[in-house]
Amino acid sequence: MFSHDGHVIGDAWYFVDNSTDTVHMFYLAWPVEEDGSHNSFVGHATSKDLFSWDRLEPVLHSGPLGSWDDLRICTGSTIEWEGRYWMAYSATSTKDSTRDTVWDQYRVQRSGMAVSDNLATWFKLSDNPTSESDPRYYEHISSGLRKMAHWRDPYLYDSSERVYQLICARRLEGDVSQRGTIGLATSTDMHEWEVLPPLDHDRVADEMECPQIHQINGLWYLVFCTLGKFFSKDYASRFENKIPERSNFAMVSNSPLGPYKIHGTGQIIMHSPESYFYASQLVSLRGKWYLLATIHDEKPDRISDPIRVYADKTGIHQEP
Repeated sequence: MFSHDGHVIGDAWYFVDNSTDTVHMFYLAWPVEEDGSHNSFVGHATSKDLFSWDRLEPVLHSGPLGSWDDLRICTGSTIEWEGRYWMAYSATSTKDSTRDTVWDQYRVQRSGMAVSDNLATWFKLSDNPTSESDPRYYEHISSGLRKMAHWRDPYLYDSSERVYQLICARRLEGDVSQRGTIGLATSTDMHEWEVLPPLDHDRVADEMECPQIHQINGLWYLVFCTLGKFFSKDYASRFENKIPERSNFAMVSNSPLGPYKIHGTGQIIMHSPESYFYASQLVSLRGKWYLLATIHDEKPDRISDPIRVYADKTGIHQEP
């Protein structure tokens, strides 16, 4: 397992450098004596096996006071595109937030980009932020349980013709408890992003965090996480009164942009209420698929050891 002494660890995401057989983990962190509102950063560690990690210097920090990302850095993703490495990340600002509740630090969320030539030294784009929720397609301040402008956790997908961001957002219409969705934005240069209508998927929750898509054996899988209290009534009924406090789920499609369908509960792994995984990410290494996630329990939050998983026509499952 991976931990960062003296710091709380939040979500993490991964980039596999197949040329060196090295996995790069980028993770959110902040000092334990703080609540993560300020002094948050994106940490960096590398591994050859997903078990043992070498911690390197942080790669991104919250911006200077008055900037769009001066309050809190949030989850992102990393890809290689046209010979350089690109990181999408989300953030909040003091200008758009209050301190009334713990969630007000996230009140208005936006997405920005950073670029690197070596995965260790990163530069934020001067034209950040590159996207935010578009009122044509998405709620601004949520009508759901957390009153925020949801636009976070951007996941980069390269379709070869253009790059997409899949983003935790909320659609405009439908049952309030089912408006959690995957927002879309697209670009051909990583600088200018066009916000699109939401991804086509089954509606199950108030929020769908940390989205990602992966192609495995010809099918596409949408992986996301959410809290049990965010389930819609219809979706909650699938759990037979055993609703998890929080967990990770998968939907299946024949196409990267959907439609995605959920089979049964769609839950990827089962875990005890006392120790649960969240913000899971799928990682492919040497032809095998693994799930890693942040562990929340009575101990300091940390990144799990890898869990072997497999995919079939109904979803992603933990290997027996």
